[in-house]
Amino acid sequence: MAAGAQKLQADAWSRQVIERLKRDGLAATPNNYAVYYYYYAGTNPRLKTEIDALADQNEVLTQSQCDEIFQNHLSVEVEHKILKETNVAIEEEISRVLSVIDKAASGTNQFTQSLDSFSGQLTESVSLDQIREAVTKVVTETRVISRQNEHLASQLAETTQQLTEMRQSLDQVHKESQIDPLTEVGNRKFFDKELAHTTAEARDNGWTLTLLMIDIDHFKKFNDAYGHLIGDQVLRLVAHTLVENLKGRDVIARFGGEEFVILLPQTKITDAEKVGNLLRSSLGTKQIKRRSTNETLGVITISIGATEYCPGEDMDSFVARADGALYKAKQTGRNKVVSELPTPEQIAAIEAKIFTDIKAKLPFKT
Repeated sequence: MAAGAQKLQADAWSRQVIERLKRDGLAATPNNYAVYYYYYAGTNPRLKTEIDALADQNEVLTQSQCDEIFQNHLSVEVEHKILKETNVAIEEEISRVLSVIDKAASGTNQFTQSLDSFSGQLTESVSLDQIREAVTKVVTETRVISRQNEHLASQLAETTQQLTEMRQSLDQVHKESQIDPLTEVGNRKFFDKELAHTTAEARDNGWTLTLLMIDIDHFKKFNDAYGHLIGDQVLRLVAHTLVENLKGRDVIARFGGEEFVILLPQTKITDAEKVGNLLRSSLGTKQIKRRSTNETLGVITISIGATEYCPGEDMDSFVARADGALYKAKQTGRNKVVSELPTPEQIAAIEAKIFTDIKAKLPFKT
């Protein structure tokens, strides 16, 4: 496409973005603009599919939904951009330091030559004036190299500070890219990373690992009845309740929408059920209130699906089984914990796959 045509197309997408932001009542922030620009440009199919699905449920996109879409689909691109910019800055800083070191090395070589010359003059039969002149020259050279070394030390100290700040900035970007901005617990990206880590740990060490998948009961009806701001308040309350009832090694994340997931390392399914019921009971003691009027809007309940990891199974199967247990909890009355363990047939299939994989890696045929 020619440059002129590209500009016209980009202008058209920009107009659509502004009109859509106005229609949905959203501020034209960089993140909101990016979400809709990618939507109309069609360059991020998963983002487009999610927005279309939400549009089928509601006429407009809420700010919290827009934030979640940006976090799930665009934050990685933003993180990559920041990483690229930081890498360039680090390379420039290193080049600058190397230049300073080269200059210092050059000065040191010159100083060494002066000392050699001075040493040679002392071994010769020279006059007192010549010795005095040589000493004066060495003193001068010594002062020069001393100033250069002081400058080098200052430059290196400054560079160390700048590189430290860059590292801290990268650490912060990495942390923020894995946090759900609304509930301040881990996001889907964080969960996927922790899921890979904890399943590998359980497999390699023979530890138990359970997964709780949690859904807020009737959240859509509650959201529609009281508005999205109250809905956001509910999500934050549930997240806070989950966090305050979990221990150090447990992993909590927002899976999407009104769903949360919790990984419980070194925890059996029976103990995971107790944790799930504790979470339900704790949440049942808390009421939702409209902050502007202090009006009580009711109590939130949750349904929970629980399952235990079978060493060697793929992560998708593990999550799908917890999701299936959650579905049963919702279909049989909600506000309960339902567990589902892998069937003997599933365990046999997993063990057979492990055996096949090991056999394929052997250096000889069996």
